[in-house]
Amino acid sequence: MYHPSSQNGVSQNGVSQNGVKAAERASSFIWGDNVRDIERVVSTCPYPIQDARQNLSFDLEKSVQVEIPYHDQPLFSYVLRFISKRIKGARSIRPNMGKGKHALPMQDFMEDDDFMMFGKGCGKGSNKRKDEVKMPTADIGLGWHSFSFSHKGTEVPVIVLLQRIGLPVGTGCGHADFFSSLVLFVEGSDLEPLLKLCQEATQEATEKKENQVSLWRYDTHGCFWSPVSRRWARSVDSIVLEETMRQGLMDDLDWFVKDETQAFYAKHGIPYHRCYLFHGQPGTGKTSFIYALAGHLERNLCFIQMDKWMTDDAFRKAMSLLPPSAMVVLEDVDALFTNHREADHNWSSLSFSGFLNSLDGLGAPNDVIIFMTSNHPERLDPAIMRPGRVDMKVEFKPPDRDVATRYFLTFYPDSKSAAATFGAFIGDRIAGRKISMAQLQHFFLACHRMQMGPDRAAEHIKEFSFEANGSQSDDWNKSWYY
Repeated sequence: MYHPSSQNGVSQNGVSQNGVKAAERASSFIWGDNVRDIERVVSTCPYPIQDARQNLSFDLEKSVQVEIPYHDQPLFSYVLRFISKRIKGARSIRPNMGKGKHALPMQDFMEDDDFMMFGKGCGKGSNKRKDEVKMPTADIGLGWHSFSFSHKGTEVPVIVLLQRIGLPVGTGCGHADFFSSLVLFVEGSDLEPLLKLCQEATQEATEKKENQVSLWRYDTHGCFWSPVSRRWARSVDSIVLEETMRQGLMDDLDWFVKDETQAFYAKHGIPYHRCYLFHGQPGTGKTSFIYALAGHLERNLCFIQMDKWMTDDAFRKAMSLLPPSAMVVLEDVDALFTNHREADHNWSSLSFSGFLNSLDGLGAPNDVIIFMTSNHPERLDPAIMRPGRVDMKVEFKPPDRDVATRYFLTFYPDSKSAAATFGAFIGDRIAGRKISMAQLQHFFLACHRMQMGPDRAAEHIKEFSFEANGSQSDDWNKSWYY
């Protein structure tokens, strides 16, 4: 926060009035035409003072300001979008198509009803792809802008400066960019309206929508979480699993999220987080069930991509900067480290100790649910599996006859007779548990494509050949056609 006015020659940011005048002189070089001076001059003021005096509707010396640099993500993007929606008649704008460095893709896509209801693409079952291009939203461009912010029942005039300073520099992401920042001014000496504006901008950007799941990914270059999409929540009842396994997991989760459980953790000094290991063969429903649980618990679903830029420090930051009500997904954790606890540098640069410390050490997050998945749990180091790091292990098995029969009813409700027939026909084939839930889903999609009713689908399982080991037999290919 900056406040050029002062008492006894000292301003609120600790700079004397003479210092303000020096900053004013320095700013004339920084925002001047002589770019060589930019590298030489250091400024104690985050805006051009003469320019500010010309554009503010109140006395600069009787105002307070907040500076938000671009690298202060995601706050910069949250505030930029918040004020862009409220500024009317801006003379300088940037079209926002949901891409680019200032974009919030989740919000842009969520305003598209076809995306929400039918998915991004054709939509509504039509064979025609929509040709029209959505009109972009308008973000403010470089320069000075103004709007009113409602604070405690009073409209507070806010002056906004979006600026770009200095020469382009490398970003570490393969391209050069300028230093950009937002500076917000309000009249008086009260900092609360500016802080409240930042709070409301964050709340608006991260607000959970009813029956929707927000998906987030961590940017290892910028070191911030970014919302990537929002999808309709999937009912946990749509994921058919063995009832004893599912009920035990649901009971544990429902216990963990209770207020009294959180109070119990706090009373005994236990970090309030819970970690589950989902293990089993590919295609058994691990990721699908995690997605359904995020909707059931109304939590943000956060994915961390383990790449070569994922260091100990990056992973610690990712876990400490999680959005509120986070549910973290760490996929294929058995592939992260060798048997000698060394990082597989094809995956990441994260050390074994750095990984453990972020799970239950000083860097462990609070109020978070972590799901780790593994197709090969036998490869996991015992240090990962100990209580406190993994609180519950859940095995996802290929479906048995009962699960397959109940799964049939999710595609053909109220067809119990056909479901029983389906169960009888598939019983012997599924006894060895070599057919996955993904393969069963593939079968039902094929039935829907061929417009089969429940009775025909129950009969069709006898002649349907499931794909095995990535090969496609002639019988399997024939099953796709009339």
